Amino acid sequence: MACPRCKGMANKRLHLLLILAASAWSLGALAQDAATPNPPAPTPITEPLTPPQEKLLGSDAARPGTAPGRAVQSTPAITPAGTPFQLGSFLVYPELDATWSYDSNLYSTNTDPLSDHAWIYSPSLWVQSNWAKHALNFHVGADLTRYETYGAENSDDQRISGEGRYDFSADSNVYGGVFFSQDHEDRESPTARNGLTPTQYFQRRYYGGFFRQFDRFSLRIAGTAQHLNYQDVNFITGGGATSIINNDDRDLTQYTGGFRLGYELSPRLEPYLQIAFDNRRYNDATDDLDYARNSSGQRYLAGVRWNQPRKLKLDAFVGWMIQDYDDARLKDISDPVAGAAVQWAATDKTTISAYMDRSVEETTVTVTPSPGVVLVSSSFLNTYASAGIDHRFTNKLSARLNGSVSRVAYQGISRTDEYYGATIGATYRFHRNLFLDISYSRRELNSTLPGEDFDRDLVFVRLALPFSH
Repeated sequence: MACPRCKGMANKRLHLLLILAASAWSLGALAQDAATPNPPAPTPITEPLTPPQEKLLGSDAARPGTAPGRAVQSTPAITPAGTPFQLGSFLVYPELDATWSYDSNLYSTNTDPLSDHAWIYSPSLWVQSNWAKHALNFHVGADLTRYETYGAENSDDQRISGEGRYDFSADSNVYGGVFFSQDHEDRESPTARNGLTPTQYFQRRYYGGFFRQFDRFSLRIAGTAQHLNYQDVNFITGGGATSIINNDDRDLTQYTGGFRLGYELSPRLEPYLQIAFDNRRYNDATDDLDYARNSSGQRYLAGVRWNQPRKLKLDAFVGWMIQDYDDARLKDISDPVAGAAVQWAATDKTTISAYMDRSVEETTVTVTPSPGVVLVSSSFLNTYASAGIDHRFTNKLSARLNGSVSRVAYQGISRTDEYYGATIGATYRFHRNLFLDISYSRRELNSTLPGEDFDRDLVFVRLALPFSH
């Protein structure tokens, strides 16, 4: 067995080598960087080619949010300031990040919190077509997390994606993409707190769509198929024995799709109507408690888009959502829904953004009001809102401040959770290939269920190398 001291020394040597390698790359280009002005570089595509409306149809399951199971992200993506590498007609953006992090409540517990710090290594690569017509983009990346004390919390998250768009004309195109990932549930999730290790899951997502502009009318049809496969984890029973949490009954495929019809009242203003379906099919006919969790849903939305170039972008909608479960014992959902995404360039250096959404999320949370009585939740309604401000002080220094609130209302049981979050951070560009980002986040949960509340402080210090020349 390797001694902990030797392992710690090996980790420190690895950290030092990565920092020295980053410094070598940076210093090697520093003289040239100081003497040569940096030409503007296209921004790497880190979001699907599909516009924001398709996110409402389900083509992007990674909506911002703090619902249980969504890990806290350290810092936003860095855009290289230099010229990207070129491979034929493709632009190539490699990046290597090393992040030191501190977590004051690693297991998101109500009492006796355990703290730890970790190193997160994040290599990534974007390949983006540089064509006048059509588009084809690829991305591969990983987040490798290594804790200093609680090594059981280590994780290796990986992702790979590809997407393309074929333009028939300026008014007509088809698009599609695939996304594969290996990820883990954050300890904030009620379903992930009891395992001896984080719950790992695999995701496969396929999406596609068609767009056509008819004079002032526009029509968009889109669909997504997403499969989630959760892995079993060990846990300690009340008697002290080791047992297994069976997560196979959580594995499911979600099929979403629909259409959006818009009418351009002016070049800036477009109201629209949208109808979508949301069908969820589990691998197992029933879960461990013998509940059939398959469901079928619909979304009926009316919205408006407002676009004032280089100043204001707004997409807002209201409507109704329905989710009907096969098992009559599970509570169905029929509730209003509203959402909005706003981005406002208040000045040439300050951007203010806001986001709001409401969604139906799957869960296996239960409550036991008395011995032998188990009440099961069909799902939870997640109502999420966030707002933030980004300010660029100089070409090298920028800062950000944002806050969020998420109200999680479990259906069929008496439990409501409210998550609060706030982040302050700053980014400094030493030169075109070296960024330092420092941020602090505060997370809190207030639950109606006794013993579930927690608070959590997180610090991230990130060294980012978006390579360019």
